[in-house]
Parts: sequence; structure tokens; C-alpha cells
Amino acid sequence: MKVYSLIAAITFFAGMAALPAPLATAEPPAAADDTTMNGVYHYADEDGDTGTWTINTTCKQVCVAHVSTGPGQGFNAPLIDGQYTVTRTIPEAAICANDSSLHPVHVHQSWDPLTLTGVAVFLDSTAPCGLTDPHDAFTLTKIG
Repeated sequence: MKVYSLIAAITFFAGMAALPAPLATAEPPAAADDTTMNGVYHYADEDGDTGTWTINTTCKQVCVAHVSTGPGQGFNAPLIDGQYTVTRTIPEAAICANDSSLHPVHVHQSWDPLTLTGVAVFLDSTAPCGLTDPHDAFTLTKIG
């Protein structure tokens, strides 16, 4: 009787091996692979500065984030090695503590569209008080 059970089990599993395998189906790419950014984002840096960035991304030969930071203000940042990157001048970004005067700052900014984290490196400013902290980390949070 044990022999018959063994033969039946072998026959069953051998028959299963002869059945065709289920067809594989392609899955859509994971959303995490999407480096385009479209929408409204809250900008916050480690010093407490905040703002709103409205971003519209276009992709032709290279993806470019078209960023509006306020009425008549904005910049374009191409996607380079997985980071949106721009070097630009921000008017009135440096505030001197001694007289509250505002001065432009030349800055290099880059951010990761998947983690929404970035860094700003302040390159130069005409501020007579100088730049005390030449680096800022920042985050973007999608709000719309």
C-alpha cells in the first residue's frame, strides 16, 4: 500500500511538471523610477527659510524642471546624474544682521527628485557682512 501511494505521488508531481508554466506579465515601472516633478512643493531649509516652488517638468533629450518661486521669479534646472541642478543668483537672499540690508547670492542648488532632498552651496555674495554658512540642506514636500 505504501508503494502505491509513492507511485501515485510520483505520477502526480511528474504530471505537474509537464503542465505549461503560467505566462509572465510585464509590470509597469515603479513610481519611484519617475524623476519628473509636476506640482506645488513646500521648500524648507535647515535654517528655517521656507517658500513655495511650483514645478513643471518637461523631458525631451533631457528632463528640465521649470521652477517658479514667486511672481516673475524662477529658474530652470536640468536633470544631471539623477539630480536637478542649477547655478543661479537669488536676489535679496543674504540679510546682514547689523543693518538688515538685503544682498544677492550666487548659489548652486541640486536636489534628488525621488527623495525630495537637496543642498544649496552659496558661492558668492556682494553682502558686506559675508556669508556665515556656505551650505544649506533643504527638503521639498509636495502640497499640490
